[in-house]
Formats: sequence, C-alpha cells, structure tokens
Amino acid sequence: MSTITGSKSRKTLSQLEDQWGWFAALGIGMLVAGGIASANLFASTLASVLYIAVMMLVAGGMQILHSFTARDWKHSIVFLLTGLLYAIAGMLAVYDPVFSALGITIGVGALLVGSGLFRAISGVMNRSGKGWGWIVASGCLTFVIGAYLLLQPLVGLWFLGALLTVDLIFQGWGFVAFALGLRSRRRASLSAARHA
Repeated sequence: MSTITGSKSRKTLSQLEDQWGWFAALGIGMLVAGGIASANLFASTLASVLYIAVMMLVAGGMQILHSFTARDWKHSIVFLLTGLLYAIAGMLAVYDPVFSALGITIGVGALLVGSGLFRAISGVMNRSGKGWGWIVASGCLTFVIGAYLLLQPLVGLWFLGALLTVDLIFQGWGFVAFALGLRSRRRASLSAARHA
C-alpha cells in the first residue's frame, strides 16, 4: 500500500514539476496585480467592496431560491429572510461603496480590538508558559491597530485596498518561490536520470 501511495505522490510531484512555468506566471501576474492595486488604494478599496457586494448578492439570491425548496415552512421563512438580508446588504454596498468600506473597516477594527484584548489576557493568564510575553505583545499590537481603525474610520478609504495589495504581493512571491523550487527539483531529477 505504501509503495502505491509513494509512486502516486512521485507522479503527482513530477506533474507539478512539469508545470512550474504556470506557477511562475501566476505569481508574476499576482505581483503585477498587486502593483496595480498599490497605485491607487482608494480604487482598490472600492473594487474590494464591490466584489464583496456581488458575492453577497449571489449568496442572497441562492438562499432565496433555496427557501422555495425547503420542505418545512419555518425553515423556508428563515432562508428567505436571510437571503433577503444578504441581498439588501449587497445592494446597499453597491449603492454606496464608500460608506460600506468605512463600515467594513469599523467592523474589522472592533474584531481586532476584541481579539487583541482576549489574546493579551490569555498571555497574562498563562505566564507560567514559555513565550507568554510574545502572546501579550501580539495581543497589545492587535488591540492598538483595531483601536486606530475605530478612532480613524476614514482610514477605511484605503485600508481594504492596502490589505488586497499586501495579499496579492505575498501570494505572488509565494507562487514564484514555489515555481522556482519546482524548477530546481525538475532539473535535479533530469540530471539524475541522465547520469543513471
């Protein structure tokens, strides 16, 4: 059994090695997209909000359709109301993406404040463990970032765009590094096959 699994994983790895160029292209494309997003963080924020809005509209529509297939009328009403709320929230986000960006930023800020507070308290409560100071420090930093977002909600006009930019750039570099690793493995495999 382990021989079969080992040969399958080698075959899969070999197939991945053959596709290293596609991973590199994907990574470069994401880096380019991150560069474009970084050029105008406000526009990137609006694009992020509109993407979220469209996904909410689709989810709302699917839940509304699902409400008509539910066998029990109680569940049907719950699905219908949930779908309507999702769709209304999506429509509001499309109607006023700037206000929606500010609302999302305030929500993220509140979540960061709560998360940072609980993480800091958890670190203090576990002082007997090694590294508890790092947990407290990370909790305090998360709390400060969340508080900043709550106190300066206009940051929301570029915040989501900045998150999108950072995500695209990190993912892009990750795919490029993965592709280069696959290319190195492929070259080593081909060299070993020639010398065998």
